[in-house]
Amino acid sequence: MDTGFLILLISCLSGFIYLIIGYLLSFKQKANVLNGIDFSKITDLTAFCKYVGNSFLLSGVVQILVGLLAYLAYLNLLMFVAIYVFFSTLPIVNVVRAMRKFQKSTS
Repeated sequence: MDTGFLILLISCLSGFIYLIIGYLLSFKQKANVLNGIDFSKITDLTAFCKYVGNSFLLSGVVQILVGLLAYLAYLNLLMFVAIYVFFSTLPIVNVVRAMRKFQKSTS
């Protein structure tokens, strides 16, 4: 199996998973796909889901595009890995930011 095709396959698979999670969060407001979050402390659950879901959608699209560019040999392997890792961790960072942004005040 060609290395470029394997990169394309892995990035498309993970990108589609991110797109599905992003769709469920942004458009269906299915917050239960995120584990370990106390949703009783979130002030605006709809805005929270949209914020986090858009991050997942962006990451999914970029992962698919980067895999396609690596397959077509427009990106070298090091650049692919750097972009892929950055956009794979971006939703995690945005979940933490959204929890702080939409957290109920304690006073």
